[in-house]
Parts: sequence; structure tokens; C-alpha cells
Amino acid sequence: MVWLAGCASAPRVVVIEPVGPEPTGASPGLGDGSLVVYSARMPEYVDVNVMEWRENNDFGKNEFLGQAARTDYTIYTEADEVFQHVRNARDSSDGTPTPVMLPAGSYKVEAEGINCDGSRVAVTLQVLVKPGQTTIAHLDGNWNAPGEAPGTELAKLPCGRVIGWRASEPGFAVHQASSPASASN
Repeated sequence: MVWLAGCASAPRVVVIEPVGPEPTGASPGLGDGSLVVYSARMPEYVDVNVMEWRENNDFGKNEFLGQAARTDYTIYTEADEVFQHVRNARDSSDGTPTPVMLPAGSYKVEAEGINCDGSRVAVTLQVLVKPGQTTIAHLDGNWNAPGEAPGTELAKLPCGRVIGWRASEPGFAVHQASSPASASN
């Protein structure tokens, strides 16, 4: 039975370019930074009768706010130690990702994403967190970089889908998971 579960899991992809905050030209702030991961949405059970009832009773005038929740993900340190497991939604209909405050540094993230062909993939990527800035990883396939953004400033899945801004500097966090102190590269 165990080997069947392994075959059913999503294929793995590794992102080569580290993801960092948007390159604004502003100097980094002080203190911690934050990370937001738009991971793939959880597969949602759809009750056709309920959907039909909603559409028939409001005549398509309203968008219903319930969306499938984002999948959870894990943040690791340089030593491949679990730093934090992130529950990426408050409940099953919360489509908003959870912002995570982190000491400045570089981390490895493992999350579920959507590949260029629409299939689900297990994504491993490096993220750079800078003091006072937010790093965003768009793994759900719903982000387009601004039209004027040069390709050299973008991080992509191996298939070519853009997932965020390329970090300006590599490196991993050197602090331990139990230590709240800031890390240096």
C-alpha cells in the first residue's frame, strides 16, 4: 500500500533561481522580513447541486467568496532542519495565503505548485528574506510579472512559468529553528 501512495504523489521540481523581494531600489528596513507563498489550492469537493442552486438564486450577479484553501508548506534552514511548518489557510474556504514573519536570511521552501501544463508539482525553492521587506512566491500559476520587468529579474519554474522576483543575493539562514535571533548570510 505504501508504494502506491508514493506513485500518486506529485512530481518534484527544483527552482534554480532564489526568490526574493520585489526589486524596488529601496534600502532594506530593520528587523524581520516576511514571506508569502501562493501555494497550489487544495483539491475541492464540488457539490453540483449547491453550485446550481447558488447560480439559479442570484442569477449570476454575485461572486461567492469561498475559495479552496491554499496547501500547507514547510520552511527549512541551510542544514535542512525544519524551521517552520506553515498552515497556509485559516479554514477550508480561505484562499488568502498566510504571511510568515521570519528573521532575515535565506531559507529553503517545499510547497505544492502548479506546473506549466496545469499539473500539480512538489516545488523546492530558495527564498531570501530581507529586513522590513516581503518576499512573495507565486506557485499557483496565477501571477504575471509587470510587462516592463526584464527576464533576468524573474525566478521561474523549470518549465518557464514565472513565480516571483529573483533574489539579488544567494545564501542560507544560519540560525537554528529554535533561535529567534536574526541570521547573517
